[in-house]
Amino acid sequence: MNAEAQNVEELRKLMKQEAIEIFEGDQRAAERWLISSQQALGNRPPFGLMGTAAGIQKVRTLIGQLEHGVVP
Repeated sequence: MNAEAQNVEELRKLMKQEAIEIFEGDQRAAERWLISSQQALGNRPPFGLMGTAAGIQKVRTLIGQLEHGVVP
């Protein structure tokens, strides 16, 4: 695995953990959210953006906004 692919995989794991945290540890709720279209992501599901570091960062930004009560 090259360094870029490894970085993307690490970011993906971090993002999944952050999603679980915003759902108070409910992994199933987080998984449902990850496959559901999100208006803040152009009506795309977060899962669809998990292939690149930039896409993962968009999802992580949205998670951060949700954690702080910011309506995107």
